[in-house]
Order: sequence, then structure tokens, then C-alpha cells
Amino acid sequence: MPDILVVEDNEKERERLVRMCKQAHYSVLACASAAEAENALGVHTFRLAFLDIGLSDKSGSHVFSLARRSGKIAHVIIFTGNPSVHLKQRLLAEGAADYIIKGTPQARNEELLGRIRALIGESQEDVVEGIPLDQFLLRHIPEHSRGLFLSADNALPTCSTCGAAGYTVTFAQQAQLPPEVKGLVVCANCGHPFNPEVI
Repeated sequence: MPDILVVEDNEKERERLVRMCKQAHYSVLACASAAEAENALGVHTFRLAFLDIGLSDKSGSHVFSLARRSGKIAHVIIFTGNPSVHLKQRLLAEGAADYIIKGTPQARNEELLGRIRALIGESQEDVVEGIPLDQFLLRHIPEHSRGLFLSADNALPTCSTCGAAGYTVTFAQQAQLPPEVKGLVVCANCGHPFNPEVI
């Protein structure tokens, strides 16, 4: 489950926020539009979100209202280039945790990380124990069955949650009763399950 949602249509700024969060070991999901954010909120809950107001398709205020109604985001930091005092007062009054203007000292990585930690604490990253999926396929799955786990170009597909392409086969999810040993394939980055289960 991702810790942080980043909703930002400026690619450079979005990538900076994602990189900053990942380097601090938070799992993160990035969206470039309000529509992508709405889809993400239909699937996940988040501990925190960075939300730009000036999105290309709809106002970030729409996403903020949706987040408040759904209860899917614990804390929302408005991250915008709009210095409007009235907008800041309104969104803070409606429950935003902070209103940070891009390009100000408060928008630097160190300050943003400090704000994240103040709101949600350190990363709750779980260490996924197991073996990499590609090694598991080579050692334990017949060649004619490996295609079940691969995309059309015979590569591991990217995770639908975080976009990573690394998976772990873990056997720590349930009690094991040999000879029927069950495991689960999960994203090595965010822990999201990958179908099919390994049996």
C-alpha cells in the first residue's frame, strides 16, 4: 500500500517529489492529472498526499474535496505555485495539513521531508522476504509455464501500483503444509500482490 500520493502535472516537479519520497523509503504513487488521482483514490488509501491545485484537466480543489469526502487520504499538503492568501486560508480551514508554495524555502526537499515526518512519521516500509521472481522462475517453474508471469515481450510487467518491474516470491504469508507449498508474488518495491499466485 503506498504511503504517499503525488498529484502534480509538472513532470520535473513530480519526479523530484517521487524521488525524494523514495529515497526516504516511503512508497509513493504519482499522478499527472485529476483523473489519474481519482482512479488512484478508487483503489488505494494514503497516509499523505502532495496535491497541486493548477492541474491540466480539473482543479486540484476537486481532488481535495474528493479526498475529504472519501477519507482515503489522512493528510493533504497543498503544493502549488498559487500564492493566494484567500485560497490558502480556505483550504487550511477545510482540512489541508499545509499550503506550500513552489519555489519557496518550505518547498525544498529537507523541509518537505521534515513536514512528512511530522505528519506521518518514518516510513512503514515492510521488508519483503523471499527470492526474486526471475530467479524463482528459472529454478522452480518449467519453461513452458513461465509465460504466465511475463508480458507479451517476455519481460516482467510493471507493477500497476508503483510502476516498478521487480517482484519477490514470498512464502511468509501463511502456514506451509508440504508437499503443497504456497507463496505469493508481490512487488519488491511496494508489496502490492501480483497475479497469479504461485502454487
